[in-house]
Amino acid sequence: MEETGYLRKEIMIQSSPAKVRATGSHRAGRSLAWLAFLLLGGVAAVAAPFAAGVSPVLEVLPWVLLPGASAVAVVIGMRRRRARSWLWRLVCIGLLITLMASAVGWGIGWVWLGSPFLLTAYQLSTLAAYALSLTALALLNLRAADSRWAGLLDAGIITVGVAMPLWAFFIDPIVDRVPGIGPDLGFALALPVIDLFIVGLVVRMALDHGRAPWLRLLSASYVAMFFSDIVYLLNQASDQLYTAVSTAFWLGWSVLVGAAMLHPTLAFARRKRPAAGRVRGTLLLALALISPLVSVLGQTLMHTGTAPYNGVVVTALTVLLAVLLVLRLTTVARVAETQAADLCTALHQQEILQRSLSHRASHDPLTGLGNRTLLGEALHAAITSHADTAHTPALLLLDLDAFKDVNDTYGHPVGDELLTVVARRLRDLTADGQVLARLSGDEFALLLPDAGIAEALSTAERVLAAVRAPYVFDGRELYVTGSVGVLAETAVANATDALRDADLALYAAKAAGKNRIVVFDHALRAERLHHAEIAAGLRQALARDEFAMAYQPVVDLTSGAIYAVEALLRWTPTGGRPVPPDVFVPVAEDTGLIVEIGRWALERACADARRWHERYGIAVTVNVSGRQLRERTFRDTVLEVLVRSQLPRNALTLEITESMLLATSPAETQRIIDVLADLRTHGVRIALDDFGTGYSSLSYLRTLPVDILKIDRSFTAPLTNTDHRQARAFTRAIVELAASLDLSTVVEGVESREQAGVLQQMGCPLAQGYLFSPPASAPQIDDLLHVTPWQQAA
Repeated sequence: MEETGYLRKEIMIQSSPAKVRATGSHRAGRSLAWLAFLLLGGVAAVAAPFAAGVSPVLEVLPWVLLPGASAVAVVIGMRRRRARSWLWRLVCIGLLITLMASAVGWGIGWVWLGSPFLLTAYQLSTLAAYALSLTALALLNLRAADSRWAGLLDAGIITVGVAMPLWAFFIDPIVDRVPGIGPDLGFALALPVIDLFIVGLVVRMALDHGRAPWLRLLSASYVAMFFSDIVYLLNQASDQLYTAVSTAFWLGWSVLVGAAMLHPTLAFARRKRPAAGRVRGTLLLALALISPLVSVLGQTLMHTGTAPYNGVVVTALTVLLAVLLVLRLTTVARVAETQAADLCTALHQQEILQRSLSHRASHDPLTGLGNRTLLGEALHAAITSHADTAHTPALLLLDLDAFKDVNDTYGHPVGDELLTVVARRLRDLTADGQVLARLSGDEFALLLPDAGIAEALSTAERVLAAVRAPYVFDGRELYVTGSVGVLAETAVANATDALRDADLALYAAKAAGKNRIVVFDHALRAERLHHAEIAAGLRQALARDEFAMAYQPVVDLTSGAIYAVEALLRWTPTGGRPVPPDVFVPVAEDTGLIVEIGRWALERACADARRWHERYGIAVTVNVSGRQLRERTFRDTVLEVLVRSQLPRNALTLEITESMLLATSPAETQRIIDVLADLRTHGVRIALDDFGTGYSSLSYLRTLPVDILKIDRSFTAPLTNTDHRQARAFTRAIVELAASLDLSTVVEGVESREQAGVLQQMGCPLAQGYLFSPPASAPQIDDLLHVTPWQQAA
């Protein structure tokens, strides 16, 4: 089966070029068929009159073959181009009837057999076919033109314009010479009249379709038919003097019809081109101007009779032409009015769209408030208007506190609804002339162009009060606070400086504990500059190897031996002084650099602690920031560092603070707790630093996977004061609580033997502080570990 399929595929591949060549040859043959038909048929049509006297068969044969071949071409064109329109089908049916009547009724019936009955049948079928084609073409023009009646009016103008000189030069002289109008003459007179209408309609369609080649051929065929019928009319009045010319034109009509139907450009769909309008207009104008003049001239030269209708016909045609021109101009005016109305509508819609786009460009889509762009423009205008005065505009920046928790807990739809309610409340506080804007997710701005410091602070208080009011969503009450930075009575050069200074005040309000107002002063700008300098230095510190680790011993109060060491990060910029940790660590957390720096500190501390644990069995405690804990890869990082440093997992203690958990959402807090619990199952110990200073330390003891409590130094100093009863009671309670929970306790900040003695009497096992050793380098810790416990204590 596989071999058979393979052979079949090979045969298809090998035969495909031949098929392509055959298809191409077939298409090329079809594209040239119309030309061959036109040339051969044209030669036959020209030669047919000369063969009339040679043989009766040769006289009849062209009348049968050429119309018959054209009828076949019409059928081929209808099938190939799929003439779905019933109007085009009527046109083609009219052509078929005319061609078949010409072949059977005239060629066989009259030329060959001389049958008057077949001649009459030919005349009636021809008139019916003419009327059918005329009706179908009229309906096509009525439907396809730009204006509903424009096509028929154009065709009428062309028809009347050609009919006027035709009457003057041909029909009027013939009618004058013939004593009476019989059936044959009536038939001969009817044909040119119908031809004129058909020619006008087809020419109009050819112009409307951009002068398509197949329509040119079809137009030429009807022109040939028209001349054939004109000559046929002359024959009726001149004893068949022009029979050869009439025969050539009639057979030429059938050949041109067949060529048109075989032409590759044949398409029954409308393909309008703009250039056709200019040609059509020129043609109609020429007919309107020239046709009456030529008609009058022809009547003067050709007319010899005194019949009463001699001048009436030309006059009537002139009036009819004028009426058609007026109607056509009316349709043009109506189209122009419609286009003008459409243009006005389009311009109005464009104006609305421009206003909408302008509004969107300067307004927030969620709240409808102005955005940063609008605020910047208003600030610029306010600063410029007060440039020559000592008065400056006031600017308030509001940031919602812990808005991220709302999104994380209740979802972004609730968060968006909260923002819209806040915007509505702030809008109610905004007076005329003031500008309210939403700058970012949960940050709003209020510009007070003419306010001083007192009014700005009063407005800021009302803003915070409005934000603090409860929010009710789906039956639940939410409470949100905000921080406000105020810039007032401070000279600024531009809008950018104003936003910068107000943002500094807002940052200070957030750093001071949130839910408060801070007014800008120049010290904030200096602090921010210092912050930027610290951040810039931290970005280069690792590459320049400017960090170092110091270790402070944790001592067993009973034996005096070093139980563990706490790793402390130190930074000394190249060529500068050491920067205190409480200065650079917050900056590192703000900028996110603490993640990379903390990884380096963990690696260095674990590498140093390996030898201490191998020789003395002591552990190392490493501080971890909240930013590090929020990293999704924190757990894997810790375990990888332990593997690389070959430090046992139980020799590492990670020290966290309660405040870093309070700064996160409940969902994020639970995730961090899960990470710590997982590390604890791997043997890593967890210490809770600064215990007793938080808001809910006792509640966290139930949920946090903690092994060690570190009592804050704020409890240590009062232990030896005169009024020490309360301090000792709190410390003893914490020590006893930790013991009951099977937790170790470390007291920080021990600086005197008296403090150490009190702690030992309370049963506190571990302590650290300057009494035992200040933070020391790794070699200094090596030296401390070599001395005896009593020497350490000394």
